[in-house]
Amino acid sequence: MRLLLLSVLTGFFLFSPKIIFAGKSALIFNDSQVATIEITIDPQRLDWIFNPDNAYSDSLHPCTVRFKNALIDTVVSAVGFRLRGNTSRTAAKKSFKLSFNTFEPGRKFFGIEKLNLNGEHNDPSIVRSKLCWDFFEKIGLHASASAHVAVYINGAYYGLYVLVEHVDEQFLKTHFKNPSGNLWKCLWPADLTWRGDSPQNYYPYYDEERPYNLKTNVQTYDFKPLARLIRILNKTADDVFIDSLMSVFDVPDLMKYFAANLLLGSWDDYWSLMNNYYLYYDYSEKKFHLIPYDYDNTFGVDFFGIDWANADIYDFPKVTDGARPLAERIMNNPSLRNLYTHYLKFYRDSVFALRLWQNEIDEIKDRIAPFAEADTYRTKDYGFTIEDFYNSYNLAHYENQHVKYGIKEYVSRRYSTAGSQIKFIEAAPVIYALKWSPKIIGENDSVKVEISAFAYPPLKKVTLNFQPGNLTVVQKSDMTRAPVYGAPIVENRDRWIVTLPPLGEYGFGHFQIEAENVSGAKTFYPSRGGIKISSVKDDFSGLVINEFLAKNDMTNADPAGEYDDWVELYNKGTKSVSLAGLYLTDDSEAPDKWQFPDTVRSLAPGEYRLIWCDNDAGQEGLHASFKLAAGGEFIGLVAPDGGTFLDSLSFGEQTADLSFGRFPDGEDNWIIMKPTPGSSNLATSVENKNGSKPKSFQLTVFPNPSNQSVTLRYTLPEAGVPRLTVYSLNGQKVWESDGTKKK
Repeated sequence: MRLLLLSVLTGFFLFSPKIIFAGKSALIFNDSQVATIEITIDPQRLDWIFNPDNAYSDSLHPCTVRFKNALIDTVVSAVGFRLRGNTSRTAAKKSFKLSFNTFEPGRKFFGIEKLNLNGEHNDPSIVRSKLCWDFFEKIGLHASASAHVAVYINGAYYGLYVLVEHVDEQFLKTHFKNPSGNLWKCLWPADLTWRGDSPQNYYPYYDEERPYNLKTNVQTYDFKPLARLIRILNKTADDVFIDSLMSVFDVPDLMKYFAANLLLGSWDDYWSLMNNYYLYYDYSEKKFHLIPYDYDNTFGVDFFGIDWANADIYDFPKVTDGARPLAERIMNNPSLRNLYTHYLKFYRDSVFALRLWQNEIDEIKDRIAPFAEADTYRTKDYGFTIEDFYNSYNLAHYENQHVKYGIKEYVSRRYSTAGSQIKFIEAAPVIYALKWSPKIIGENDSVKVEISAFAYPPLKKVTLNFQPGNLTVVQKSDMTRAPVYGAPIVENRDRWIVTLPPLGEYGFGHFQIEAENVSGAKTFYPSRGGIKISSVKDDFSGLVINEFLAKNDMTNADPAGEYDDWVELYNKGTKSVSLAGLYLTDDSEAPDKWQFPDTVRSLAPGEYRLIWCDNDAGQEGLHASFKLAAGGEFIGLVAPDGGTFLDSLSFGEQTADLSFGRFPDGEDNWIIMKPTPGSSNLATSVENKNGSKPKSFQLTVFPNPSNQSVTLRYTLPEAGVPRLTVYSLNGQKVWESDGTKKK
């Protein structure tokens, strides 16, 4: 047997149908220049797509895409293409969706599976949504990236578009540390009003998709977190509402969303129209995040006779009547209303003021102007002329049909009116964000506690009250104000910290935060009881769920000869880890479902451990008290405290005898693979049972692409001489061995 090595020079990649480009998605949204997308599609298919009878079809049609910006120039074939949007489907200037994984399942384009091309036919400036996405990025709200792009179809120029990052599983991987949770797309009438305690009450009830459309983990279809959130919003008593809201929602997300939408004049949202937002539930932290969506109707665009530049900042006008408990309960709670006002004032003064971004607005206008001038589709829906394009940026008054303000004029007007309406009311302090580290506390670890708090009148002091063990004594530690400056992240400016001494071996205790303002009003979080922290003897940071098989028909049997499901753990750390006392669960609401026995052997660095999921504890080996659902569910690894998730994931429907695993071992990339229980995961493998030489096989390169050379290692028979072919990103053959000698 000989080992053959192949070095691939930077810029060339082995072609794989699973991955086109695994680089950072940020490369796609580089907006230093207007990007170009050239779409080539069968003319008959294009005619079918543009036929008014098919306007609301979501059928995807194959096309070839050339994408070019300041950093990328590449061609991709077999890309799905269709119309997207709502009103834009019947507009002259349509919006489009590109799907890179429809005809090549699993394929990604610079880490992206889908892209949205928005025609912005309502907006003569073709910039309103882009400014909103940029605003969200500045303030640290999870939101889509965007860039301007010139779109050509079969050689014809279709106009200037805004390229927007699609909110899907890939978006979650880019924006969240734990991306395996539930993502709901919320469309009208998504008002979050109570319809009962049953999760089934919130299944789509307006039509097949609305108002709450689960986009991830659809096989599991777990609406329990959403039902719990809605019950808290509608049924929780006022005196514990802040605690309850913090337990289920990322409160800074809410404040950013409502304050930004108010300033930007976005009425096509939750507060005004109960429409166009996403909710993401992170199972590991058991909290929701709010993700904004669809922002062309902003900066003074109006169809309802409402002056959005003068709208009440505490009673945002409703385009559609009805309750909005998420907004209304915040505004009706004095402490939360003050926190919202605090965010709004900070953004008004530090981000939104025209002097801070008028040069940025002008730079975008100058960059896109030539493409807007050439865009004939821009004029076809509302008759907007090129004068409308330029005037819509002005500080002087501009108005045409539904566009009631120029952008700079709107910003200046909203800045003034918001300032005149801002009013703090005397209320108790609000503690609205809390974290501590490390999450898994070693016996010799100090514990750093960080909170964000705000008060009007101002805070006098913040104290951490700690009750060690089962003692009744309370140890008080003054927290130190420690603001973090730089990016306009309000919660960082409101930061207070304190460090607790080590808890010792198996030490534990409860802490509560106390905040007092200068008037003597106090707030405690949590208002009742305390937050438990405890130490463990081992460092679990390297312990991960590495692979699982949820439909084991005939792959590998347990010691009793039964084909049961299994979960594999892996220690990617540098120290041995004790599994004794840890928990494994298939229910995020029951983290302590099955506990590892005290007799289980520790897991050494680089070692694997298999747990059979068959509810058969009497058999040899580790057997959890639950089975995995082949249709999809949740798996969590939990610390000895029975509540802290060390690792978790939600998965969808599984294929018989194919596992789902991390590749490489312990990393964040998950792939479908041939099961490798108790050994290293392989992205690609070739098995030759009869000794004959295969005619061809394919390797997947990881990482792909690489900014250095890539070395492939594989084993061939002594007499075998392969023919090796390397393809570039656009599918062109760039190198091939001569097939006559070993390299």
